[in-house]
Amino acid sequence: MRTTDDRYRGEKARFELALRMIRHEARTGTIRYVTSLSDDRIRKLYTSYFKFDANKNVKRRRGKTPTQITPLIRTPARTLESGVLVNLLVASALVDVAAPPGPALSGNIELGIRFCRCFEVYQTVVPKPTLTFEWAWNLLMTVRRGDEIGIERCGSCGTVYLRDLLTLPKAACPACPTLRPGAATATLRSGPLPA
Repeated sequence: MRTTDDRYRGEKARFELALRMIRHEARTGTIRYVTSLSDDRIRKLYTSYFKFDANKNVKRRRGKTPTQITPLIRTPARTLESGVLVNLLVASALVDVAAPPGPALSGNIELGIRFCRCFEVYQTVVPKPTLTFEWAWNLLMTVRRGDEIGIERCGSCGTVYLRDLLTLPKAACPACPTLRPGAATATLRSGPLPA
C-alpha cells in the first residue's frame, strides 16, 4: 500500500497544479508541458470544475503560447513590470542568471508550483498587472533561453530590468527617467497585452 501512496500523491499533485493553471487561464499546451497530463484530461478537468460554474468565470485560451518578446519590453513601464516578475523567478530559482537555462521545467511539478506562486505574487505586488499567465510563461522561457532578453542592473539607481540583447545601442534603464524630480509619468502608461 505504501508504494501506491507515492504514486497517488504524485497524481494528486499533477491534478492540483493543472487546476491551479486552469484558474490562471493557462493554455492546454502549457499545462501539458508542465504536468504531463494529456490534452483530453486537461479539457475534462476544465469541463468538470470550471465550465459550468458562473462564479469562477475562467476562460479557456485557444492557440499557442505567445513567443514574441517585444510586447514584454515595449515601454519603460512594461519593462519594469516584466522585471518585477523576473526578480521573483530568480528568487524562486526558476531562472539562474549565472548559468542559464536552469532546472528542467518539462514535467516538473515542483517548479510548476513555484512558477504559479511567482505569478500570484506578481499579481499582488504590481498595481494593475498587464502580464497574463501565458505572457509570464513566455517571459520565463525567453529568459531561460538567454538569446533575446537579458537581465541588467542599472549602475545609477540599482534597478534590475530586462533588456533586448539584439538591440544596439544598449537601452537605458527604464526607471531612471521616472526617478528624476519633475519627470513626466506619461511614459509609464501601457495598455494590456493581448491574450
